[in-house]
Parts: sequence; structure tokens; C-alpha cells
Amino acid sequence: MDNDHSICQRLAMMLDEDPSCTILIIGRYMAPVRAEYNSVRHLVRKAKLRPTIANNGHLRSVTAQQGRLEAFAPIGPARGRRASAVLHVGERDEHIDMVLDSFRMSGAIVYTSLGV
Repeated sequence: MDNDHSICQRLAMMLDEDPSCTILIIGRYMAPVRAEYNSVRHLVRKAKLRPTIANNGHLRSVTAQQGRLEAFAPIGPARGRRASAVLHVGERDEHIDMVLDSFRMSGAIVYTSLGV
């Protein structure tokens, strides 16, 4: 099992290696989702991110190559989006497992974190 910091490092490395990829961070509550989003954003080195949206349920930063780092809480608006990787923050239930399975089937790498 990976710790939260190593997951954030992997996601930041994905954006550095492919600045056109999309990474989603999702969860039920915004506070832990925002914390993970900020951790990844601060670890990104090469793929200069600039914030474009910051409201109650959605955060988004984009790269010059149109890659995205997005955060959603609650997870409803994240459904149906294409992503290279997804990080779920918080406890899981059947509904969240179903959403994460749909991301896996679309080819995304799925990570989970308790977001403590």
C-alpha cells in the first residue's frame, strides 16, 4: 500500500512526463480533496500549471499543452470524463466503487487514499 505522498509524487510525475494528460482527484468532501490537489500541484515541476477554476465543488489547473489537474467534490460532475489517472480521497462504498470501475474500464490508473 502506498502512502499519500508517493501517490501525489506519481501523479505529478505523470503530468511532468506528459503535460497533455488529465488527472482527476475526486471525493465526497472538498477539504481532503483540495489538500491532495494542492499537494500534486506543488510537486509538479516541468509542466507549469496555471489555475483556471476554483469554486465550491470544482478546482482546475491547466498546462500549456492543455493537460489538466482537476478536483471534484462531490464526485457527480466527474462522471463521464476521460482521464489518465484518478485519485479517490476518502472512504469507499458501492457507488464509489462503481464509479472507479468505470474509470478503470476507460483505461485510467485508479489510486485511493483516505486523505487523513
